[in-house]
Order: sequence, then structure tokens, then C-alpha cells
Amino acid sequence: MARKATQGAIRAAKDRWFWSLGRGPGGAATFWKYIHLKSKVPINTASFTAGGQIFSEPQSIASQFLAAFKKNFSSAAIDFPFFRRAPTQMPKLTELAITAGEVEVLLKTMDAKSATGPDKIPAIFMKNCSTTISQSLAHIFQLSLRASDLPINFKCAAVTPIPKDGDRTKFMNWRPISVTSLVGKVLEKHVRNKMAMFFEANNTLPDSQHGFRNARSCTTMLMRTLDDWSAALDNQNGAHVNVVFLDWAKAFDQVPHQRLLTKLQHYGVDGAALKWVKNLLVGRSQFVRFNGACSESCEVPSGVIQGSVLGPLLFNVFVADLPSVVQTNLVQYADDCTVYNQIRSEDDVDALQEDLARIDVWCTNNGMKLNAKKCVVMDVTRARQPCMPHYTVGGAALEYVATQRLLGVHISSNLRWNHHVDIQRKNAARTLGFAARNLHSCSNSV
Repeated sequence: MARKATQGAIRAAKDRWFWSLGRGPGGAATFWKYIHLKSKVPINTASFTAGGQIFSEPQSIASQFLAAFKKNFSSAAIDFPFFRRAPTQMPKLTELAITAGEVEVLLKTMDAKSATGPDKIPAIFMKNCSTTISQSLAHIFQLSLRASDLPINFKCAAVTPIPKDGDRTKFMNWRPISVTSLVGKVLEKHVRNKMAMFFEANNTLPDSQHGFRNARSCTTMLMRTLDDWSAALDNQNGAHVNVVFLDWAKAFDQVPHQRLLTKLQHYGVDGAALKWVKNLLVGRSQFVRFNGACSESCEVPSGVIQGSVLGPLLFNVFVADLPSVVQTNLVQYADDCTVYNQIRSEDDVDALQEDLARIDVWCTNNGMKLNAKKCVVMDVTRARQPCMPHYTVGGAALEYVATQRLLGVHISSNLRWNHHVDIQRKNAARTLGFAARNLHSCSNSV
């Protein structure tokens, strides 16, 4: 009797807890966040392999991650081709002044749950004390912008490894995401807003770029490409569109600082504003955090910061001239780059191949590299007979694929959605199954 009563009390308590979890301030999102956390494999049980060795201690794993991420950088001196300054009559962005009122607005609109940076100043403190600290922060920011200099702790990043596709026991299959000072991010956001307004007003960024821009998104890029491909197939029976999905090797980490600064100057960023960006890029350092352990720090000689506020915009500026070398069709989402052409004759095949060659030259001229092994081509068609010409990037032949994941959507060569729907159905079933297993002791009402 006592045992049954105890089990019933435990079940009732679980019911009340799960019920409150879904009915609380966060609603269903809080419930599913709990399920998501439960579904994760504890990372502290992970071990990694490199050079024939197995690493299982957090400290050694953090150090190995740092060594792996250091290989992503480019430190070689490159003699870049000439890139002219902005014409004299072109509008210039030379000042990045900020007021206490602007600082207060930036603080109040912060996400209170943002990850705390190396300086350990939490977002919730900055947000709740925005009125009190805005004047002091504005003074610090004004000094930084006028002197084109940043406090050293603004330029230190704590790197968190995030798994990519592939074997998770390999360090190379993890992506570095940098967590920087939240105070520094407030200043970065102000600079980003000023620069974004300047670039949009002067049409600096090409129409092909959909990443990290106002009124642009993954959705707009997918709509643009799928509409183009569907129109080609609908307008001509048996039409073919050859689509090349390009992959840059460590794109954000490889950006040469001097080349980026030259391009910023070309597009009108000059004076104190350009010097401030230079100071932001030069003299950076990073260390890796893994399971509570921290590696030693290292210098960051190249790249724009993944996980920063200003990094994506700087990358967009860096690749803004890429569409000028492409004569077929190009769409971009930051470093996701897709080139395509409708194939009616061999001339169309040659045009696409010539564009691939020009893009490869552009990469060489700008210190970037294409990962030919991950570049693939798809023949988008509903015809029975495929059209699969031979394409190369950097001398390496491209592999044809029947399906390809683009910005989270699984595209099939016939533009039907069976494959994508099937994957989403399996993912949903897996999630619901996991939830059911974790709630098996609860009542049907939960």
C-alpha cells in the first residue's frame, strides 16, 4: 500500500511539474527546451582522436581544439592585385560618433540571455542597469571611436566548439564560435548599424547577397533560386539548369585583414572609421573553452569573427565584388555561394565553366580557397535524360548529386519535395518518440 501510494505521489508530482513547465511564462517553448536539453548527449563523455592519440581530458581537448582552429588562419604575406580607392566625389563614412541616448537604447534592446563574454559581465546586468550605466559607457565608446582604439578585453574571444556534420571525434569537424565581451558587442552593434546604413544607401552590397541584411533572409534567397529554376523548367519542356554549390574553405577565418581594409576604403569607409575597424581586427586573441577547461590563448592573424556582431557585415563587404566576375547567375548567403545557368547549348555549359574559373581566380586574388571536395553540381530537370557536363574547380572535377541541402532545405534535382518532407517527418517522429519516452510515467493529460 505504502509503495503504491509513494509511486502515485511521485507520478502526481511529475505531472504537476511538467504541467507547470508548459503553462509557465515561457509556455510550450519552455517544455520543448527541456526536452531538447534531455536529448543531448552529455559532451563531457566525449573523447577525440588526433594524430593517432585519444584525448578525453577537458584541458587537453581544449588545447587540441585551439591547435586545430589555429590552422584555419592565414598568416602568409600575399601580394594582392590593385584595388583602387574610392573616387573623390563618392560619399565617405569617416566618423562613428555615439551618444548616451543611443547607448541606452542598445542596452535596453539586448537579449538578456546572451552568452557572457571573457570579461564575465552578464547581459541581464547591462540590460537592467541601462539607464544608470549608459552615460559612463558612452564616454568609453566616444574615446574609443575618436582615438580609433579599443580596450584589449574587447579583442579577446572565448571560442566554443560547435559540431558540424561528420565524425564528432575529429577536431576538424567542429566549428569555432567566438564569444566576445558584451560591452564590446554594444559598441560593435552601433558601428554595424552605421556602416550598414551607409552601405545600403550607397548600394555597396550586391543584389545577389541575402545574408545578414535588412529585408533579406534565407527565405528570400531560397525563393529567388527556386523561382528561377522552376520558371526555367515550366517554360521549356525538358529544360535543364546546372547548379553549382560552392564551398569556401574556412571562409570567415581566411579573410586577409589588409585586403578587407582596402575594400572598405574602396567603398568609402575612411578616416577614423577605417582606423577603428583596423584596430578591431589587429591584435586579436582567442582561447578555447571546453567543459569548464580553458586552453592557452593565441593570436588571430586573419579572418572576421564568427559569432561577433560586425563580422558578418565585414564578410559581406569583402565578397561584394565577387558578382562582378560572374556572367551567369549567382546567389549568396554570406559564405554560401551558388552559381547556376540554364543549359540550352554547349555555349551555356562553357559560360558556367568560365564563371567557375573566374571565381577561382577571384579567390586566389583575395586570399581565399575553394574546397573542391565539397563543391558539387546538380542537374535540375524533370527530363528523363540528364544533362551532366564536366565541370571543374581548380582542376578538380565536380561530383553530381541528386539532392543537396541549401540553407537547411533539402533540394531535389526534380524540384519535388518528397525527400525534404520525408527527412522532416523522420526528425519530428524522432523528437516525439524521445518526448514520449521521457514522459511515459506521466498521465495522459500531460
